[in-house]
Amino acid sequence: MKKALLFSTLVFLSAACSRSNDVAPTLAGEVSGTYLTNGFLDILCIALPANQMPAVTLTPETDAAVTLTYLRKYPTAQSQTFTHLQLTRLTDNSIQLAQQGQVIGTVQTDRAFNSNGMERQALVLRVQANTTDPQTAITFTGAKE
Repeated sequence: MKKALLFSTLVFLSAACSRSNDVAPTLAGEVSGTYLTNGFLDILCIALPANQMPAVTLTPETDAAVTLTYLRKYPTAQSQTFTHLQLTRLTDNSIQLAQQGQVIGTVQTDRAFNSNGMERQALVLRVQANTTDPQTAITFTGAKE
């Protein structure tokens, strides 16, 4: 009986004190994915049909950098890509996206709404990228799929 108790205590202690093999998620891994919008999330899209809503995809480059691809379907299909966006976690636990020192957006857990108006918690991406050409400026608010 003592041997069984000693053995189970030894197994328990070795499991409790062993190194964890869990890998902490990187900033890029945390925010990467596709972000969709609707009329509830972005008032600028309220008049668009569901199949013509813009979308953003964040693709990881490194642990702290992503590529942002913005796809606009209306009035004409157009795609814009921003590479080497640096990610920084802020004190409020949101993640800031910056290109060459200029902040162009944030990702944070917030209230999001489905296309039918149901509320849920999701990662919400907000992008405000002003380019030299007003036709290519981006204003986007969307929730991660």
